[in-house]
Amino acid sequence: MLPAIPVAGKVGAMANKTQRLQQWFEERSRPDAEPYGEFQHVGANQTLVRILLQGVEMAPEMTVLDAACGIGGNARWLASLYGCTVWGYDIDEAALETAEELAEIEGISDLCRFVPDRDTALSFDDDQFDAVLSTEGFYHPPEISRVLKPGGLFLLTDYFGSSEVTGESIAAQYGMELELAHDVTDLALGFLRAKEIEASLLADAELIDARQLVEVMNSGNRRYSASGGRHILARMRKPG
Repeated sequence: MLPAIPVAGKVGAMANKTQRLQQWFEERSRPDAEPYGEFQHVGANQTLVRILLQGVEMAPEMTVLDAACGIGGNARWLASLYGCTVWGYDIDEAALETAEELAEIEGISDLCRFVPDRDTALSFDDDQFDAVLSTEGFYHPPEISRVLKPGGLFLLTDYFGSSEVTGESIAAQYGMELELAHDVTDLALGFLRAKEIEASLLADAELIDARQLVEVMNSGNRRYSASGGRHILARMRKPG
């Protein structure tokens, strides 16, 4: 495990965002297995999200849902950039508490709402959101469709275990119209390979142990090579 860096425990005593993020990672039992910073997944990096938003007119009056938001990296990025209201949900209440504190530190707590929720029975109203962003995770298609407004966008980037999955097949699963799709497997593999090398360096420096190194390896490139899986980027629109 990485050596702990002492940080303040409450927002009021915190100097900055960096210290709060450091506290979050120091409190995790497997900090080496979440090596992607505040966005937490390869599919959540801002290059991919920007591609998903290409040609989309984002506006302050829009309401967006960040599905399984973790510590709210994407939710806070969207709120800060576009001034829109962003809801985030997750089953990890410690992550949500961290997301709320980071939003307060960044001065955007009035734009961000974080709630505990489950994918199969979301507590949100029908037709509540102009867009839903999903970065790596399984989401219940009927619930995603229910909470989206007619004509709303579903923005997805995810790993799929089958090499036969396409943007078209994903859109059909959700009952939506496909607007944009890219196979970004090569990008994901390059990113994950870099993280494996990084983990090896940490192990050589005795900052993580052999078990933690194996966890990084197993969560990265090996799942692609074992199944021929693909990483797909897709933007879909709910009919209506």
